[in-house]
Amino acid sequence: MTIDALRHVPLFESLDDEAARKLCQLLDDIDCKAKTVLFRAGEEGNAMYLIEQGKVRISVQATDGHEMTLAELGRGDFFGEMALLDGQRRSADAMVAEDSRLAVLSLEHFLSFVRSSSDIELEMLT
Repeated sequence: MTIDALRHVPLFESLDDEAARKLCQLLDDIDCKAKTVLFRAGEEGNAMYLIEQGKVRISVQATDGHEMTLAELGRGDFFGEMALLDGQRRSADAMVAEDSRLAVLSLEHFLSFVRSSSDIELEMLT
């Protein structure tokens, strides 16, 4: 994950170069096959994802039992960030729509990053 790609996430766009480099080092790259379920609605949120390559489908189960697609995300998109901020359970399902490479920021790494400097919190709030 490059610093420029990381800055496409509004939460991280105002980070200075040093902080952005540090955050990039905390990301784990994973390769996922199509139809891999990343998470389901109701699960605990423990990571956010940035798409480096491929596509991910975000969906919910409609009241009639059918799956309703909310978004199909591609390269440069991100999802799951609310889990890092609000601590709530997942509100939708995320499934890999085509073979993909994702950068994953775990809640643990995010919290250690934010706690590492009060300047980082201020940069992210701006």
